[in-house]
Amino acid sequence: MISMEEEIWDYIDGNSSAGQRLLVEAKMASDPVYRSLYEELLEINTQMAGMDLEEPSMSFTRNVMEQVKLEIAPVSLKTKVDKRIIYSISAFFICAMLGIMGYVVANSNFSFEGFKSTHFLSTGALNFSKMISPTFIKIFLFVDLLLALAYLDGFLRRKRAHHPQNG
Repeated sequence: MISMEEEIWDYIDGNSSAGQRLLVEAKMASDPVYRSLYEELLEINTQMAGMDLEEPSMSFTRNVMEQVKLEIAPVSLKTKVDKRIIYSISAFFICAMLGIMGYVVANSNFSFEGFKSTHFLSTGALNFSKMISPTFIKIFLFVDLLLALAYLDGFLRRKRAHHPQNG
């Protein structure tokens, strides 16, 4: 349902249909409240039509942009994360990885049934058959794993330093 003011504004602006115009004219002739509202809105319309629109000066945009440049740039919001949370999460994952690696190494079967030392290794001062044991192999593989992880960490840090992320 259109309000009285909307009907009258449509009538004044010429946006109403012929049937609506006749209906508004009939209401103005019969209802004094409707007629007084029409006269008020018509007076407002004539006052608005007589007003000159003010145009901004030619340097308005430049002046506004200079004022914007003088404003202090807003600081991006950064939430402060408690380092204890980060350390506890890191400790959990490190313990989990060490536990998994320990489980795998403890339950692995390092048998070298097909390994036969040659005559050079079994004779003389270079007798490696006594030094190469399953415990030695486990320690050797664990140290190799630690060295590989340290190398991977250094590689990823260098890659991140050469390609910093924006933002």
